[in-house]
Amino acid sequence: MSPDKKLGVNSENMKMEKIVIIGSSVAAISAIETIREKNKNLHITVITTEKDLFYSRPLISYADLTDGQRYYRDKNFFRKNNVDLIFSEATSVKNNSAGLKNKKNVKFSKLLLAVGGKPIIPPTVAGINGKNVFTLTTVEDADNIRKFCKNKKHAVVIGCGMIGIKAAEFLKCLGLDVSIVELMAQPFASVLDDKSGKIIADEIKKHAKLILNNSVYEIKENQCILKNGEKIPSDIVICAIGVVPNLDIAKKSQIKTNRGIVVDEFMRTSRKNVYAAGDCTEAIDILSGKKTPIPIWPVAYRQGAVAGSNIAGIVIGYAGGFGRNSVDVFGLPVITLGLSNEKAGEEIVFSDEKSKVYKKVIVKDGKIIGAIFIGDISRAGIFTGMIKDGIDVSNFKNEIFSENFGYIYVPKEFRSKEVTPIEI
Repeated sequence: MSPDKKLGVNSENMKMEKIVIIGSSVAAISAIETIREKNKNLHITVITTEKDLFYSRPLISYADLTDGQRYYRDKNFFRKNNVDLIFSEATSVKNNSAGLKNKKNVKFSKLLLAVGGKPIIPPTVAGINGKNVFTLTTVEDADNIRKFCKNKKHAVVIGCGMIGIKAAEFLKCLGLDVSIVELMAQPFASVLDDKSGKIIADEIKKHAKLILNNSVYEIKENQCILKNGEKIPSDIVICAIGVVPNLDIAKKSQIKTNRGIVVDEFMRTSRKNVYAAGDCTEAIDILSGKKTPIPIWPVAYRQGAVAGSNIAGIVIGYAGGFGRNSVDVFGLPVITLGLSNEKAGEEIVFSDEKSKVYKKVIVKDGKIIGAIFIGDISRAGIFTGMIKDGIDVSNFKNEIFSENFGYIYVPKEFRSKEVTPIEI
C-alpha cells in the first residue's frame, strides 16, 4: 500500500481541501509553515480565542522584553501564509465540521487540534474561583495580573514547579512580597533529586517565603489558610500547580483520549481526518517507551510539523521525544533532561556547593536517560543531543564532566547541528 493510500490522501483532490486548525500556538504555527512548504494552495482556516498571537509562552512573565524578543513570528504571518482567521471558541467536531460557541459551523476536509494544555485548578480549595485568584499560562493572564497587582502588597503562589517559579519572579518584579506553597518536600519534585532540590530551595528562600509539605486549604480576600492552620497574607493568589492536556473538544467529539489525545505516529486521532499535535496530545517518550504528554515547546513544534506534512499528503512519522525543562530560579539557571529523577542506572555527579553548581547524568545500559544541570548549563545541549540520538557513552562516561569534554567524544556521524538543540 502506498503512503498516500495509507493516510487516505487523494492527490487529485488536494487543491479542493479545506484545512481547519483549532488553536494558534506553536504546534499550529509549525503545521501551517509545513503545509505551506508542501502546498501553497490548500485553504487553511485557524480558529482561536487568543487575540494576541505568536508570543512565546515561556516568556510571558518577563516584564522587560521587547516585541522582538517576545514574539517568534511576524504579526503578518497569517496574511503572508494566506490563512483565514476566526476569533471564536470551537466546542466540538462533528460530521466534518468544527462547531463554534456561537452555534456556527466551519466545514473541513482535514482538521488539526492544537489546543494545548490548561491550568490545573484544584476544586477542593475553598475560594479558588475568587476574583483575586489567577493562573499564568497566557499573555492575557500576565496582563490581568499586572493590572490587579497595583497597590497590592502580598502574593501567594500555589505550586513550586516551573510555572510557580516564574510566577513568583513576576510578582517580585511587580513589587510584592511573595510566599510559595508547595505540597511536596522540595521544589520541582518530579524532576530534581534531593540534593539539587535543596540547592533550589535555598536559592528561593533568599527571595521569597517557601512553605514545603503543605497546601492551601482556603483562599480569602486578604489571606490564605493552609492545611496546617497557618494563615499567610495574600492580596493575590496565583494557582501554578501545573497544566494538563486540554481534552474538552476531544471528549465532546468522542475522540479517543487517555491522559492526552491519543495519536498514532502520523499524529492522527481516532477520528478520520482529524489530527492532533502539541501539549494536548500524548505521544511516545523515547526514554520510557510509553505514550505520555510532554508539554514542552520543541516537542509541540515537531509534532505540528509532522501533522502538517501528513495533512499536506507528504507522509512522515513522529519518532518521539523526551522531557526537557529550562528555567532561571531568581538568576540561577536550571536544566533537566529526560528521566532526571529516575532511581535506576548509574549516577555520575559533579557538585560544587560553593559555586552553586550541580550536575548529574543517569546512565542505563550505556546510554544517558536523564540529566540535571544547575549553575553551569554550558554543555547541556551536547547532552540533549546524546540522549536524542541514543549515543553509547560507556567508553567515556567517566570523562563526561571533565573540562575537556565536548564534541570530540561524540561519534563523527552525530556531530551536527542536531546535537545542540536551540530550543530547550
